[in-house]
Amino acid sequence: MEANVPRKKSRLAKNKKKAWRKVDITDVEEFLEDERLQERTGGLVAEKLDAELFTLERKAPATATEEPVPKKKRRKEPKVLKCYSHLMPDPKIKLARKPQPSRKVKDKQAPHIKEKVLSGVKTQKELKAEDQRKLVQEKRLKKDRTKGSIVVASYNLWDDEPKKPVDPFAKPLVKRPKRKAPSDLPAVQVPHPGASYNPDYEDYQELLSKAHEVEEKKLLEEKKLQKFEEEIKKVDPKTLERTWLSEMSEGIKDKEELKEEEEDGDDAINAEDLDRISVNPPVRRESKKTRTQRNKEKKKKMQEKLKAQGKMDKTKANEIFRLKSMKAELDEREADLQRKAQERRQKWQSQGLQTRKLGRLKFEEPLLEIKLSGELEGSLRKLKPEGNLFVDRMKSFEKRNIMEPRQEAKKYRKYKRKTVIKRSHKVTDECWFLKCSIVSTGGVVKIKQQAEK
Repeated sequence: MEANVPRKKSRLAKNKKKAWRKVDITDVEEFLEDERLQERTGGLVAEKLDAELFTLERKAPATATEEPVPKKKRRKEPKVLKCYSHLMPDPKIKLARKPQPSRKVKDKQAPHIKEKVLSGVKTQKELKAEDQRKLVQEKRLKKDRTKGSIVVASYNLWDDEPKKPVDPFAKPLVKRPKRKAPSDLPAVQVPHPGASYNPDYEDYQELLSKAHEVEEKKLLEEKKLQKFEEEIKKVDPKTLERTWLSEMSEGIKDKEELKEEEEDGDDAINAEDLDRISVNPPVRRESKKTRTQRNKEKKKKMQEKLKAQGKMDKTKANEIFRLKSMKAELDEREADLQRKAQERRQKWQSQGLQTRKLGRLKFEEPLLEIKLSGELEGSLRKLKPEGNLFVDRMKSFEKRNIMEPRQEAKKYRKYKRKTVIKRSHKVTDECWFLKCSIVSTGGVVKIKQQAEK
């Protein structure tokens, strides 16, 4: 036990030169000795190249491949004991009756299968199975050969790993689908030539006519609204109240109507119960069909069926003589299908230029930016700017289905409005002969004084 105990390092004071000689420098001396040995035997190993130290074997050694495969020993069959010999059949004595296969087993095979077996012709399936069997056997033998062999590295350990070819079947290349733009319209649309600072007369007149049409539509809508408001004002308030009450009470029934409905419902339920009890009329003995009647009906149905079948066969046979008309029908149908496909294609193409409804509001076309004839200037410097770039970009986003149409948020009062009487306007006991009524108008509280009648 004492021999295995590690030697304790002696702790020395290193503050004097005398103690430095006692320091253990065996590991340093060993290292220096090893370096000297390397220099004597061909140079330092650390300074040598990889090619000088290692060699790359391209072929495996013959011993690795041509090693004999150990043969498997057959198991020894146990000898039969002599005491059981009398139980074994005697070869000298003939059997009383040979067991013959039954006829049923022989006759199980179909004649065409028997012919195939006797001819010796193999099917495609059997030939394929044989080929597969051979391949499996070869693989098994190859595996057995390399079972006991030593694996030798046939590549450079210090080289980069070669990239293995990727099988296209195992890992298919999937292309990322390109995102389709929400609209085919351009981001910046070219304005009408009539909107130029120095436009052509015809272009300018065309733009003016467009702006005129827009204004006319607006005026028509305003007139309609005005007319509707005037008609409402003409209606008597009592009639308005009556119509409002009738509209609000739509679907609400009176007590008398409810009672009548309940009574009608009870009667209907009673009638239904009676119907359920007697669905079909009672079967009588005289009205029961005999076997002959049933056979006649069956025969009649069969004749009708055969007649219908014969009629169908006749029409099919006659169709040969109307090949021309059938061809014309097919051509017409094909033309109709092509026309419908063209319409669908056009519709699909036009969808890219349309503005869809993305939100609650519909898209409204921006107002036409136009200068009147008096506002036109010959120079671009003198011309006043028309429109707003920010609004123009927002409308472009809405038109190209990138953003839903929006409107300015309505301002609501966060708190309830209070009416407070000013200290100077407060009514005291002195003005007993006056009646004061407070009126609030536009945030200013006024006192309306009325003389006592």
